[in-house]
Order: sequence, then C-alpha cells, then structure tokens
Amino acid sequence: MLRQVPINTLGRKRVVVLGGGTGTFTILSGLKKHPIDISAIVNISDDGGSTGVLRDELGVLPPGDIRQCLVALSNADDALRELFLYRFSNESLRGHNFGNLFLSTLEKIVGDPIKAINVAHQILRVRGRVIPVSRTPATLEAVLSDGSVLRGEKVIDARDSSRAPIQRCWLQPNVQVNPEALDAIKDADAIVIGPGDVYTSIVPVILVSGIAHAIAESKGKVIHVVNLASKPGQTDGFAASEHVKAVMNYLVPAMIDTVVINNTKPSPALAERYKNQGEHPVEDDLTNSVPYNIWRGSLISDEIMEQLPQDKIQRSLLRHDPDKLAQAVMDVV
Repeated sequence: MLRQVPINTLGRKRVVVLGGGTGTFTILSGLKKHPIDISAIVNISDDGGSTGVLRDELGVLPPGDIRQCLVALSNADDALRELFLYRFSNESLRGHNFGNLFLSTLEKIVGDPIKAINVAHQILRVRGRVIPVSRTPATLEAVLSDGSVLRGEKVIDARDSSRAPIQRCWLQPNVQVNPEALDAIKDADAIVIGPGDVYTSIVPVILVSGIAHAIAESKGKVIHVVNLASKPGQTDGFAASEHVKAVMNYLVPAMIDTVVINNTKPSPALAERYKNQGEHPVEDDLTNSVPYNIWRGSLISDEIMEQLPQDKIQRSLLRHDPDKLAQAVMDVV
C-alpha cells in the first residue's frame, strides 16, 4: 500500500499540533491564518460529558476533541461553525453538542471513523488535516503516588486537589497508532505539543505506541507550549520546569527543542476569578541551564471566558490569545 504524502503547497512549512481540548482549539485557530500546512493529531481517550455518553452508547470514536479541531480549522461561514459548537440546554439533550452528535451519527452511517472525519472536512471546508491518533478509542488510566488507580479521563480530569499526585499514566488497551499520524510527524517541520491539560490532553496522544519514536526520528522542531495555569488534581503547584518535565517523561526518546511560555500576568479581576476555581499561574522558573531554547512573551487573551451552564465539564477561564500564540510558534518555526 502506497503511503499518502501530503502536498506541500508552495514550499510551505508543515506544522503538526498534538493534543486536544480548548488548548488545541486555541492554537489551531491562530495558526490557520498563517501560510503553513497544518495537521492536528488528536486524543482518542476522552470519556467525559457529551463525548463520553456518545462513546459509551454508540461505540464511536470520541468526537469532542476531533470536533473542536475541525471547527478551529474550518473556513466555513460563521453560522456553520457555530452550529458545530452549539451545546443543547433543553432537558433531553442537555449537555450534548451538535457537532458531537453529527460526527457520531456520520460514523454510524459510513461505518468508519476516518471516513466520517474526511466527510466532515469537506462540509466544514477545513484548512489542514484533523487526524485521530488511533482509529480505536482507549481508556486513560493513572496510578497516584499513594497507589490508588484512577480509570477514565473523566475521573482523572476531576478537579480534586486533595488527592495524591499522579505518578504514571497509560492507555488500556494499547491501541494501534493511525499510520496517517506517523506520516504527518515524519514530514513535519515543526511539532507543537500543547497547550492543554498535561495528563488528559497531551500525554494520551504521546502514549499511543509509535508516536514518541516518530517524533524522535522527525527532523521537525519540537515545541512545547507551557500552560498558563495549573490544573487542580493534575498539576497542583507545578512551576514551568515541572510542566516541561512531566511532558518529557512520556516523550522519551524524543526531546523538546523550544519551550514557549507566557511572561505577563493576567488582570487582577481575572486572576481572582480563576483563583476561585483552584487554578494558579504557572511560575516561570526556567533558567539558561535547561537543555532547550526558551521563547518568552505576552500570550494571555484579553477576552474573559464564561462557563456555559449547559456544559457539564468545568473549563478553564484563563486562555492563550490564539493570534499571539500562533505568532510565537511561527517565530520559532
């Protein structure tokens, strides 16, 4: 079988983004405005909210992160993009997202998750490629430092600062990697990891067998975007160096070439709001002795996010500015 090589339009740089959730949505929204070829390699272990219900009841590939990436890279009109982001608030469908329902239904009709995503590419006029890291869903599991075992991304993602720290994560079963993901990494000029929850958005992608080795063998620069704030129950009290170390522990034998980190503080009003959620700014403790380059700059969005009442998942209120973050990545590339 011949390997399908993506067309490198007019010598454009090929940028691959690994992750899932709102962090990946943010960076893709900014990168699509630049003259580059973009591929998003997406997490397949999500089991929370609307995605978890559809995964359990229909046996489909988790649609949530895939849907967010498709919308982020969409060049369709605003009404269609809003349709795919729409979350129902009525009783029977409360919490469900239209885009999740659409992708799940499409997968059942065509009988194949990859074909369903390709159809969605056409409908949403996606600029780039959205690639699930595997065509088979997996369950994320973690062992804590006290020996407790957590099963499921939804459980691991719970904002519980009182529990013991996460010691190690793995996928069950050890699913087969999507060859298209390996091809995208092999051909990449840059591989961007994050932003996103370390253990429930970034690590599940790297855990799929073959991903870390493909990154190590790629000639592309490996760029890690450090989160703006800690995540209760995952990275409580983590400084920047600990965020980077947590990612590098799973990235072996690959190495990070450049770390991108915000160096400005949020407004007092916004800082107070996310402090009430148990989140705290990530301290920049990176020094010149680290084995990677550091890009520092102002990356915080001025827009104040609101939690939708119909959304069952607690979202972070502090976000990167998509344009500033994309420009930072382009500076490195």
